[in-house]
Amino acid sequence: MNQLLARLLGTPGARRRPLAADTRRILVVRLNKRLGNVLFLTPMLRSLAASLPEARIDIVIQSPAQVDLLQSLPGVGRVWVQKNRVFGLFGLLRAIRRERYDLAIDPTGNSASNRIGMALSGARQRLGFANADQWLPLTHAAGRSISRHQALQAVELLTGGISDPPIERFDTLAVFPEACDRQAAETLWHDTLGVMAPRTPVIGFFSRATGDKQLARPWWEAFLAAVSQAGPNAVLVEILPGPDADPIDPARPHVAIASLTQLAAFMARCDQFVAADSGPMHLAAAAGVPVVGLFQATAPSHYAPLGQACISLEGERLTPSHTARVVVDRLATGTD
Repeated sequence: MNQLLARLLGTPGARRRPLAADTRRILVVRLNKRLGNVLFLTPMLRSLAASLPEARIDIVIQSPAQVDLLQSLPGVGRVWVQKNRVFGLFGLLRAIRRERYDLAIDPTGNSASNRIGMALSGARQRLGFANADQWLPLTHAAGRSISRHQALQAVELLTGGISDPPIERFDTLAVFPEACDRQAAETLWHDTLGVMAPRTPVIGFFSRATGDKQLARPWWEAFLAAVSQAGPNAVLVEILPGPDADPIDPARPHVAIASLTQLAAFMARCDQFVAADSGPMHLAAAAGVPVVGLFQATAPSHYAPLGQACISLEGERLTPSHTARVVVDRLATGTD
């Protein structure tokens, strides 16, 4: 059925065209719960806001916990949340159609849910990636992207499918916690780390990840020991996935923060952050922290932390001792 629809109605080739002059209401459809995938929207959202400053950008996602991360971005209006209940989904679709969006965007090239959501939005313009399996008739379509990174592909979707207005590109992740979140994070910071000497460097780390991406506990124990030896003045603080999670070293500072915006504000106070490929790794990059991303099972070309002074380690470089040297050297040179 997918192949038949693609052959009869689809968009196999690029269609780079101007947007309608009265494009003011934009809907971005990203039906996914993974934190990293939602953060990958932020460069595209910032590019849209800068290029169409009079437009309101609404987004539909699946996790209520991520709403505040997107709500504070420039140009963002409403963040819709898809509920799992069937009647809730129908109600959401009715509400979305009442908005009469001028443009709907599917920022990925392989999500059937995104395509269905965009098709049912009722938007008069539809932007997505063109390919042989694209069964949705698009008014604006980008061809194959140059970058392999999902966040940068979404930006290339704008430049590849829209000829006017000119697109101002943003290539890094970003979140902007509100003042109340920054204040709450400051309180947590002092409660967790106590009183520290001036200029004491703080290294945050997150030891968890899903599946093969997670590095074993002995790796992290060796890493902590190596950092303590190479940079004895540095303080290491572990970010835990929940209050019941066991820290790698209970004697070291550790904290679990449920609010993602408060977590981002807390991370922003660190001098360096170390994590395997995971949502918190991307959140730290979005918060503006220099991140050392650890890649054991995934490729940095697809999932590297996109931020100022962020780097990725993989292969032979992914040892506890080498990672510790890199982190301590970055502290010594003031990499930020």
